[in-house]
Amino acid sequence: MKTKLFLIAAVMFLAFTVSAFPQSTYSVSQETIEKVACCGLAEPTGAVAFSAVALTPPSVTGTITLRYNLPIANLGSGATGVQVRAVDGGGVALGTQPTWTVSNGVDGKGIIVIAVPAGYVYPNTIRVSNVRVNVSGSCNTPTQAVDAHATSTGNLLTIGESDAIALVKAVEAGLAAPIVTGPFTISASSGTVTGTGTITVSEAFLTAFGITSTFPDLTRSQQTMIRLRVAGIPSGVTVTFPVSGGIFQRSTSAGALEATALPLTGPTSPQEVFYVLAAASNPAAIESLVVTPTITTVSPYPLAPSTITVTAALGPLTAGSTATLYPQYIEGCNTSAATLGTVTGVLNTILLVPYATTEAGYNTALSVANTTKDPGTTALMNFPGAIPQTGKLTIYFYPKNGATIDPWVSTSHPSSFGLDSAGKLPAGATFVALISQILPSTVTEFGGYIFIVTDFTNAHGEFFVSNFDNFTHGALMLVVSDLARVAAGRTQEQGLNN
Repeated sequence: MKTKLFLIAAVMFLAFTVSAFPQSTYSVSQETIEKVACCGLAEPTGAVAFSAVALTPPSVTGTITLRYNLPIANLGSGATGVQVRAVDGGGVALGTQPTWTVSNGVDGKGIIVIAVPAGYVYPNTIRVSNVRVNVSGSCNTPTQAVDAHATSTGNLLTIGESDAIALVKAVEAGLAAPIVTGPFTISASSGTVTGTGTITVSEAFLTAFGITSTFPDLTRSQQTMIRLRVAGIPSGVTVTFPVSGGIFQRSTSAGALEATALPLTGPTSPQEVFYVLAAASNPAAIESLVVTPTITTVSPYPLAPSTITVTAALGPLTAGSTATLYPQYIEGCNTSAATLGTVTGVLNTILLVPYATTEAGYNTALSVANTTKDPGTTALMNFPGAIPQTGKLTIYFYPKNGATIDPWVSTSHPSSFGLDSAGKLPAGATFVALISQILPSTVTEFGGYIFIVTDFTNAHGEFFVSNFDNFTHGALMLVVSDLARVAAGRTQEQGLNN
């Protein structure tokens, strides 16, 4: 009997305990965002809902704590801050609303503590929304998800539902690398431009640009921007970016709309142009910024050989405050570079030696100076200086008997006659050789004329015919204009007009 009485007493004690301390039970559900941009300082996460379970007692005063695996960015209050709202089954706000605090813990990760009032019943729901987190350290772990864990005091959470609440499935790059259609080519010798250089920068996933331009997300206080960074524009080349780029419009680095095209002129590098989202973005389609810059050149030619590249980054960048401006992205998180265009072409000088010989004990010395290294425009009394270039020499022999002799190419003779290790003549260096040293070994004697073609401009030369006893005659090599120089408006007579 004593045992039975003890069991009955225990049951009665538990019954009185439950009735004296009723606890509501909440189920946990969440919205999950597919992807966010890994460079983001304040990327959106899915909402979390705590719904009172049917047939459980009304809530008692307590707390629900959400712990995120990343720092919360929007710690401020107001429309741009975290939102916590209690609603009835029809979505109407309850008369008594919870209060909450938002912070980042000692480990730097986000914490939301909700003070739950007493009296919430089924189907009342507490909804946590507008939470933005800093995922900028996640670019090296692109499969990392954003999640949170929930704990409760006073009231209960359904077992198992509070673990690893998935709020973002993946953190990945927000932009695909630029695609350049028809990269332009500029002739270094004449400045002629071919190709278009159309740049397309696309979302790497749906909604990377946001959804619309009208900020339906209360935490979205500014529009997505794209920064194009252009490098390698040489002097004499201008790359002008248009105002419109599809759903984007050119802007300042702060996002203010601009109404005029932007010319980028070398040789400053790199240079930047910004475009801001200015029209509705379609959440069901991958969208793009598409711009076709205008390419112009000015003399003096030749232009410096160059490869002009473009990279892209999501913006706004961290130039402003991150306290209330969302979204924002870390600096330096660029896409890989794409070739926008090249300045290329054979830059040469053609030199003529009217007569050279190795006959009857005579020999001929050749001296070619690469004068593309000079004191500069100021020192030259405002006469345009040259563009430093390094290039090979090709020497063509034309004997008086009409025989054929293979040309001599400097790249087959590195580190000799003043050449560098690649067999090219650096800017400021001089090539010096006797023609007996550079004629093929099968040629025993030579008498005739010589053409020397250099792969750099501003070459000048001199030749000396001597018997190394009592006769030496020297003269300047003649500079022969090529067709590119004629097309560029230069004179075509032989002379020193190089």
